[in-house]
Amino acid sequence: MSVPRCGSIIVDLGLKFNSTTKEQDVIITLNDAVKDGKLGEFSVGAIKGKRPDVELTGRGATSPVNGGISPHNTSYKILIIITIFIIIIIIIIILVIFVITIIKIIIAPKVFFYYLLLIEDNFVFEIAVELLKPSQSHYMALDDRTRSRVMADASPLSTEQISEYASLNPYARSWEIPREHVTIKQIVGKGAFGQVAKATAVNLQGRAEKTLVAVKMLKENASESERKDLLSELELMKQLKPHPYVIKLLGCVIKSEPLFVLIEYVPFGDLLGYLRKSRGLNDTYYKDPDIKPQTNLTSQQLIKFAWQIADGMSYLSSIPVIHRDLAARNVLVGEEETCKVTDFGMARDVQEDNIYERKTRGRLPVKWTAIEALLYGKYSTIQEWSYGVLLYEIFTIGGSPYPRMDGRKIANLLQEGYRMPKPQHVDAKLYDFMTKCWKDDPNLRPSFEKLRNKLKEMEKQHKGLINLKNYDDRLYVNVDDLAV
Repeated sequence: MSVPRCGSIIVDLGLKFNSTTKEQDVIITLNDAVKDGKLGEFSVGAIKGKRPDVELTGRGATSPVNGGISPHNTSYKILIIITIFIIIIIIIIILVIFVITIIKIIIAPKVFFYYLLLIEDNFVFEIAVELLKPSQSHYMALDDRTRSRVMADASPLSTEQISEYASLNPYARSWEIPREHVTIKQIVGKGAFGQVAKATAVNLQGRAEKTLVAVKMLKENASESERKDLLSELELMKQLKPHPYVIKLLGCVIKSEPLFVLIEYVPFGDLLGYLRKSRGLNDTYYKDPDIKPQTNLTSQQLIKFAWQIADGMSYLSSIPVIHRDLAARNVLVGEEETCKVTDFGMARDVQEDNIYERKTRGRLPVKWTAIEALLYGKYSTIQEWSYGVLLYEIFTIGGSPYPRMDGRKIANLLQEGYRMPKPQHVDAKLYDFMTKCWKDDPNLRPSFEKLRNKLKEMEKQHKGLINLKNYDDRLYVNVDDLAV
């Protein structure tokens, strides 16, 4: 028997239900049960709807009364989580597809190729060198001494006109030209397996009038390897943007034989012949009675030739392209004595560290090849060594570098520290500028950009740097490939 006691207590009740129950319904139920002021054996004064901080466990336990998470709420939250997860997966898939698409658009396939240079033995010799990429080399049949001459029945393109034909995006246009639109006039230069013809073309990019072009093609005895090399050179030229000091590609005919590669026409032939003819020497590779070589070239003209070539090479190095045969014979002289770098047969498009190493046997232009390439077969976009030799050719007005020396002797002398001596008519400042290009460490050689800028400044002081009054023509008459 219970004994009534005075006082009051506060009791926290934990209730569990077998089904979902709203908190308000619980309060109403309890209030109805204690209307008479009692709950069981206890008298109840009031019930406050406050959720106890008690977690109920055991069979059939549900969430706390006040605001507990119901199965309905749980399912809703799970649904939200799954939805968010699916959205994230979709976003990731979209991003992956977008990145792949951008890569396909931006990254163009690069063509790597190799050119076996075939010129006089006293210019080159055979040497075993290393090749990293690609694993198979090709041998370009087009001789570097191909020449072009003026056409009487057509006019050269202006720089603006030519720029229209050379697309900034090589894949944004078709380079193929119908064969019937090309008319071959005359063969003006020949190599071991290739030749260059003067020609006219109509309907170049919709132009009905005739356009003067030079056409590079193969001889009938050319092999499949030479054919691949010509196509490789074409592919590299397609990558080049228009540049005033780099020869321009105008089109091609490759869907049928024989293959034609149409390039910009320049009227004065190569720079080497242009320099030597100005001295009255006879160029056996280029004879054109319609073109009279300029005599008495000035020192300013010589320095102008030098910085124009440096400008063109600065662009090629930025792509990056390793030319590997930069020499006066591979620079063409256009209108207004504009020099244009050409002959990309030995050129190589590189992307990894700008370094190229050859592993095949081939013939190299030893007198123009950097010491690290001669000794170790390594090439890079740091090509200023060859440019220094080209400066010697220009400032001696077509003199032959390392006169009366064969290739093997040159390689040994360079390793011992030998460098070509200063021409007597060239100032020490200009000669020092040349020798910086011949540093043993390629990283110590000036960039083409610096070379161009410095030579432009030197052009203003040309008379003090090249004193042609002291130029002795007899010192440079031993011209290896010319008949006097």
